[in-house]
Amino acid sequence: MALTRKSSITSSKSSLRTSQDEDEAWTCAKCTKIFKESDAQLMECQRCKEHFCITCLKKTKAKYSMLCKTDAMWFCGKCRIVMEQHAVTDIEIERRCKQIMENFEERITSLEKTVDNKCDEDRVPTPNQVPVTTEMPKQKIKEEVVLKHLSALKIDKSPGMDKLHLRLLKEIAESITKPLCIIFSQSLENKTVPNDWKNAMISAIFKKGNKSLAKNYRPVSLTSVVCKIMEKMMREFIIEHMKTNNLFSKKQYGFIAGRTTGLQLLEVMISGQRH
Repeated sequence: MALTRKSSITSSKSSLRTSQDEDEAWTCAKCTKIFKESDAQLMECQRCKEHFCITCLKKTKAKYSMLCKTDAMWFCGKCRIVMEQHAVTDIEIERRCKQIMENFEERITSLEKTVDNKCDEDRVPTPNQVPVTTEMPKQKIKEEVVLKHLSALKIDKSPGMDKLHLRLLKEIAESITKPLCIIFSQSLENKTVPNDWKNAMISAIFKKGNKSLAKNYRPVSLTSVVCKIMEKMMREFIIEHMKTNNLFSKKQYGFIAGRTTGLQLLEVMISGQRH
C-alpha cells in the first residue's frame, strides 16, 4: 500500500516511539534510511508491515501517485513469493474439492438410476410375516429401574402441566422411587393412566420465515415427566421382547440402538456398487 507520512499514522500502542513527543519516522527496510518528512513517499508491505522507499523500489513519482489513488494491496518481493505460493496451493485445494464433489454427484446419480431400474411399482414385494410364538410376559416394575430413569433426567428440560420440575424429581429420586413404582404397577394392572398424565401444554416453536405467519411455527406438547418415565420403561420392555424373539426386520434401521438411517444409506450405496 502506498502511503505518506500523514496517512500512515497508526493508533496502535506497539507503534509508539520511546517518547510521545518524538516525531514519527519510518525506516526503509532496504536502505535503512530514516524518513521524517511530511511528504515522504514509501510503500508498506501488507504482510510483513515493513516500509520501502520508492528509490529502492525503482518506482517513479507518477507510479507512486497512481498507487496512492487505489486500494490495491502491495507486497514486498519476499512476501509476494509467499503469497503466490499460497494462492497456488489454494487453487489446487479448490480444484481437488471440486473434483471430489463431481465424482460424488456422479456416484449418486448412478445409484439413483440403478435403484429406478430395479424398482417396479407394479411388483412391490410383500413383507415376510414373522410368526409370533412367544407372548410378551407380564412386566414387573422394579425400583432400581425407576431410580435409574429418575437419576438420568436432564434438569434443563421443561416440565409438563403438573409443574413437576425435572430438577426436583432428580434431587428427591430416592424418596419417590417406591411411590412411583407402586403407581406404575397399578397403572399396568388396571390398564389405565391418571387423567393428569393425559393433559399437555402446547407451545409454539418458531421455525423460520415470517414470524407473523402461523405456518412458520411447529407445536410442541409438554407432557408429564413422570408419564414419560413410564413410557420409556414400557418401550424398553417391548424392544427387549422383540429383539429376543427376532421380530425386527433386518431392513429396520430407525428407532433401534446401534442402527441409523445413515448406516442404511451406506448399505444401499455398497449394494449398488456390487451390482
